Amino acid sequence: MKLIKVIMRPEKTYELKDLLAGIGYHGITAKACSGFGESKKIIKQVFRGKTYEKRVDSVKREELEFVVTDDKVEKVLETIRKVAATDQGADGRIYVSTLDEAIHIHSGGKHLGDASEEELKDEL
Repeated sequence: MKLIKVIMRPEKTYELKDLLAGIGYHGITAKACSGFGESKKIIKQVFRGKTYEKRVDSVKREELEFVVTDDKVEKVLETIRKVAATDQGADGRIYVSTLDEAIHIHSGGKHLGDASEEELKDEL
């Protein structure tokens, strides 16, 4: 099994989550985060009639995590890249880690990392 972590533009996350759910990946953890990459910009803000300049280093991103079986990793990575890629760059990163084991807390059953949750329905 592999743990896939995707850090991407927030406006693309719903499209990706819907697509992944369509191919059987429903157990996706999502969280808002900020990225400090190469892009740095100065924004102007007006407060009480005065203009202030502020340097902004962080960019809003969304982080998604889910488990995939080894035989489906390439297909999932290809799907993520197709959805998340833009012509502007700074689209994010995909991290793939080996996962030894995943256990459901409520039942102690092993999670297989794919759409085979049917086997676990008896345990619920």
